[in-house]
Parts: sequence; C-alpha cells; structure tokens
Amino acid sequence: MSAPVLSILSAVYNKRAYLPALLDNLRAQGVDAEFVFADDASADGSGDWLQSEAARDGRVRAIRNDVNAGPAVRLNQAAAAARGVWLLPVDADDLLSANAAATFLRVAAEQDADLVFARSERGAAPRDLPDSPDLTVSDDPLLLAARRKIVRMGYLARASVWRDAGGADERLFVQDQSLPLRLGAAARRAVYLEHTAYWLSVQEEGSLSRNTLQQHHDRYLTMTHMLARDLPTDARKAIEAQRVSAWWKMHREAGGGRFDALPAYMANRAMGRGLSPAQVARAEAAFAALPGIRRP
Repeated sequence: MSAPVLSILSAVYNKRAYLPALLDNLRAQGVDAEFVFADDASADGSGDWLQSEAARDGRVRAIRNDVNAGPAVRLNQAAAAARGVWLLPVDADDLLSANAAATFLRVAAEQDADLVFARSERGAAPRDLPDSPDLTVSDDPLLLAARRKIVRMGYLARASVWRDAGGADERLFVQDQSLPLRLGAAARRAVYLEHTAYWLSVQEEGSLSRNTLQQHHDRYLTMTHMLARDLPTDARKAIEAQRVSAWWKMHREAGGGRFDALPAYMANRAMGRGLSPAQVARAEAAFAALPGIRRP
C-alpha cells in the first residue's frame, strides 16, 4: 500500500462514545489519508472498537497499549507510526469541518507553508470553511503561535517539521499549547485561517479541559521550557508574558499570590518585565505544591 498524503493522529483514552462520530468525520474529509489512533490503555472498550474498525478499513490504524502514559506520549507514538507527508492531530472527542483537511492541504501548497492553523469553537455543529478563506501568512511561525495562543489540536503540520521539533513534549501532560510552539520553532512559514475549522466538544464533568489548575501548571512549564531556548526577542516577550500569566491565574484560582504573582503580572503587562530568578523559584515551588496534578 502506498503512503498517504495525510496522517490524522489521535491519542485516545476512554473515548468510546465519541469515536464513531470522529471516525465518520475523518472518513468524510475527502483526502488521501490514514487515521492513526494510539489507545492509552482505555478501560471503556475504545481499543477493542478501534481494532475492529482497523480490521474492516485499511485506512484505520489502531495501536494498543497496556500502560496509561498520557496524551503526549501516545500522540508521539501515533506520529512515529504515521506514513503521511503531512500530520493533523485531533483529540478523540472533537471534530473537523468537513472540508478542513482538503482546505489545509490546498492552502499549505499555495502558500508554501509548513503549518496551517485555524480557529476553534466549542459546542457548535461543524460548519464548512469558505472556498476562499481569509488568511494570515507569517514567516515567523513561533511568534504567530505565541501571539495567537493556540491551545488545541486540529492543525496541519509537515511531518518533517514535526520530527525536527521532536513532537509533543513528554515532560508535560497537556500538550495542546506546547506542541504548536515547538512546531512553530521548527517551521519556516505558517498560515492562520481566520475561520473555525476545529469543533471542540462540550466540556464534561471530569474532562481535562475543565481541569484548569492542570492547564495553568502545564502552561507555565511549557513557557519555561520554551524560554530555555535561544529565542528572538519578540517571541521571548510573548512567551514570557504567558508564563507570568499562568503563575498569576493559578494563584487567582487556588488562592494566594497577591503580594508576589499579581505584582509580577501587572509589571509584565505594564512594562513587559519578566520574572526574576527569585520569582521563578517561588513560582516553581508553588506549582510543585499543587495537589492533584498529573506529572509524567
């Protein structure tokens, strides 16, 4: 079997109820694609269902695992198995516009881009992208990803750029914001479609999207890991602003921080001031003390 143009990737954990709709959505994209699912030791039959679909549809590839390792590890596992020139990660409970993959591929070719992002919307029925979408084209993909604060899946990435970026950061549990930044740092050109192409499911009780302390924790670490790199000034400022924001928002929700994180947040917004080494140490200690956080 020849390699497909596109590999659509998904890390799956206990998403059996969502998988039929997702797979129908992916099959209807109308492009030369394979669908690579890495099941993260689900307990609800997700892995069995995916294997049955793989047995009857050669485009479906199901990877079973006996150990729960988290979405970053499983997304990287799916990417390692993928054969496409392009990769498109999706969460197992979300959907794409029916023409999203075809539009992404066409725009990438027309603009000679390595990455194609688009807007997202939660809780609405998917709508098609327009035939002639409004575009923002950037030769600074990292800055684009940082300023747009992309915090989701549902974008197109050249497979070679994904490999150069090292895929998802396995030091983090939540990879939704880390991965776009890592890809942006490895890409030459990115395009942002000024339309919704990614349709997020309604947040359910207990879902990761409702665990805001985990999100603040991983957002802070995401930005700290990025700031360890040699970054251009504008990207560094945008990423530092998000790191300071994550520190204050964590305290705003969990309590405390009004004499430390809040002044740092206000100074960053007013003067662009970053965290001092002492503030970084206090922030890291505060995040490390948070209960109920999943840390790989």
